[in-house]
Amino acid sequence: MLWWHWLILGLTLIGMEILTLGGLGNFYFLFFGMAAMMVSVLVWLGLDEPIYLQWFLFAVFGIISFFALRKPLQAKSSLGQQDGVPVDSMIGEYATVVENIEAQRVGRAELRGSTWSVRNSGTATLLKGASAKVIRVEGLTLWLES
Repeated sequence: MLWWHWLILGLTLIGMEILTLGGLGNFYFLFFGMAAMMVSVLVWLGLDEPIYLQWFLFAVFGIISFFALRKPLQAKSSLGQQDGVPVDSMIGEYATVVENIEAQRVGRAELRGSTWSVRNSGTATLLKGASAKVIRVEGLTLWLES
């Protein structure tokens, strides 16, 4: 292939990476786009090898750059990372009830500076301002007991 074919392939793959929001943090297209651009430079510098060798170099460069650079890029990227702490770690903490919640009913409570949907799993009404222990998390609903 001509050098500019590899350049177009590389730019296309990098463009696909951008269009997929950074591969959602996986960077699959980026490394193979970089590999195509490396092969483009080699062909431009005079590597007139058979096409199968160019494709072999493309694969080798892509795989090496993928395994060598993916983890460091993921560590620096905000994609693919969770902000804050997982909600399951809230089990055992105490939330402040912001409205009266009857037994087995849903209401609202504050925990970690946010208001959450909560379910009173106890048999007594949780009163506004009371502290209740988180015993379970289901989706975005915290289960409380007094």
